[in-house]
Amino acid sequence: MFVRVILHATEGPMKGQDFVLENGTDCILGRDTDCFPRLPDPLVLISRHHCRIKVSAPSVRIQDLGSRNGTYVNGENIGQRDRAQTMEQALRERHTEYPLWQGDKLRLGATLFEIELDPPPPCAEEQACDPEKLWSSDCTTCC
Repeated sequence: MFVRVILHATEGPMKGQDFVLENGTDCILGRDTDCFPRLPDPLVLISRHHCRIKVSAPSVRIQDLGSRNGTYVNGENIGQRDRAQTMEQALRERHTEYPLWQGDKLRLGATLFEIELDPPPPCAEEQACDPEKLWSSDCTTCC
């Protein structure tokens, strides 16, 4: 089972930087000073409190927090607020959590992160039929 998640910045103003999230971490990514990682964004494409990542092995979950420009996982928009909504209205809504897996690509504005689980799951090099089973003996790819 992994003990940490590493966010590798592969594009954008933070390119080349890594951010380590230990098991048990619940962090908010955004432009505000209380965020980790704090994401500089001169074009203001990233919200002050953009999204949340919860690391609780064996899962990693992400949720958009009502950002104006959306949170993207592997090119798919997983959430953003309606253009007519204020941030305060968006914060009162319940936002869906989505799983993150080894190798996923997370885009916030111009910043792109690649997700690494450390150590990687046994099936990380293979395409598992069911990602929920990567850490169990129920994985048909490696068992």
